[in-house]
Amino acid sequence: MSGRRARGIRAVLLGVAANALLIVLKATAGVAGHSSGLVADAVHSGADLVNSLLALASLLVSRKPPDAAHPYGHGRAEALSANFAAMVIGAAGLLVGWESIVTLAHGRGTDPALLTLWIAVIATAAKLALAVYASKVARQTHSKAVNADARDHVADVFSGLVVIVGIGAARAGLSVLDPLAGLVVSGFILYTAFSVFLGAATELMDTSLTPALRAAVIAEIAQIDGVHITGVAGRMIGSETLVELHADVDPTLSVAQAGALVDALKSRLVAHLPEVEHVVVELNSGAEEPEALRVTLPSR
Repeated sequence: MSGRRARGIRAVLLGVAANALLIVLKATAGVAGHSSGLVADAVHSGADLVNSLLALASLLVSRKPPDAAHPYGHGRAEALSANFAAMVIGAAGLLVGWESIVTLAHGRGTDPALLTLWIAVIATAAKLALAVYASKVARQTHSKAVNADARDHVADVFSGLVVIVGIGAARAGLSVLDPLAGLVVSGFILYTAFSVFLGAATELMDTSLTPALRAAVIAEIAQIDGVHITGVAGRMIGSETLVELHADVDPTLSVAQAGALVDALKSRLVAHLPEVEHVVVELNSGAEEPEALRVTLPSR
């Protein structure tokens, strides 16, 4: 297992354990302490647990080595997992929103207990720590699954703050603010679902390299003498990036000499750009480059 995937799996496992514990704490305290906001947050944590389990499963699948049917590996499992997780999270958001609206319409007879406020504070602090850790791992591993988990934790922090304010206000006499906090939490959940879906869809639609990475690829290629790049494209495959290059070299070179230039080009990109794992080079093609891929570089 690669070091990046191992770090990703550890981060997701921590999220699974934390969400399982928080579901029990929030649901028990929310029901016993009469807090709609905390019960809504428990449902949110339930959606998070499903998301974390899907992320873990996708990371385990994506670590499988390439085979004849999947020559670039199984990294797309992460995007598929994130896509399904977005649907689960979105469904949870709609459920929480509906329950909050029903409570607002019918009113409530009992204010939240003090215990619910303490549980909300502890849960929010735990989610803040998880958000910082998972975000760091996501940046290091470029994992869609871990990034989806991290975004979930961040949304939980904000929703937790809303629940804290709602419970505190309800205990001060503004009882309507507790179910209203649940309604706001549903908005956070739906926003998280959309963000996770958008990130997964970007990869599944084979969106090309970001402008920053494309510029970095071109800058590295410019350091190699004898290679003139005419086209650059690429795509994400899980936490890895595939770069496709169209290049011209001196046509009088032998096959071995041209191959040595290609090897130097690939080695430089993989060595200097950590997210790049695969490089495909097409040499001396007479076909005109599509406008979107075209690059103009001086010959070296």
